[in-house]
Amino acid sequence: MNPGELLQLPNLLSLSRVPLALAAGYFLWRDDGVSTLIAAVILTVAGITDGLDGYLARRRGQITRLGIALDPIADKIFAIILVVCLILFRGFPVWLAAVVVGRDLLIMLGGLFLIDKRDVTLPSNLTGKHAFAWLIVLLASYLTRFEFGIDLMTPLVVVLLIASTFAYARVFYYVRKGRPAPVFKDCPWTKITRVILVWLVSIVYLVRFYLDVLR
Repeated sequence: MNPGELLQLPNLLSLSRVPLALAAGYFLWRDDGVSTLIAAVILTVAGITDGLDGYLARRRGQITRLGIALDPIADKIFAIILVVCLILFRGFPVWLAAVVVGRDLLIMLGGLFLIDKRDVTLPSNLTGKHAFAWLIVLLASYLTRFEFGIDLMTPLVVVLLIASTFAYARVFYYVRKGRPAPVFKDCPWTKITRVILVWLVSIVYLVRFYLDVLR
């Protein structure tokens, strides 16, 4: 690994999610109107960096093994820190925290095993990226005490977490057996379906957020 890769912009964006999580936790602890707004902005910025780091890595030709490993690890550290803070300050359910943290630790251990035994980095997958994105929305719902958002996002996040865990497990199995990792082929109809569902859920969420929280 080239140490200079750590200073590449996509990797710096991935790393930024760790201090962003700590900053959000601080403003959650303060628990006033302005602090809640700042924490929500921080969550939004963290969500943007999660999509931007991969885009910039591809656009700038900076796709590296370090970046491939760093992106999901940063996601998991971010989620763990925020979940712990939300348990302490917003009543986030312990069972859901156990699902999120347990799944992330399991994937991290699997990834470390592959690096040590096979010299292969376990990459993030599309389902995992969606799981993290909607988890951010769920965390924001708890942050703002948006009950409809909590009810809408909880089952969606749980399903995506389970699906992404199976996807990671499948890749782990193939690589451990010395076989090429399976590659997800994103055909046009899956892309269209995914975009429609994302927009539909987002619109419903934002309309209710405006009616229940902002108005």
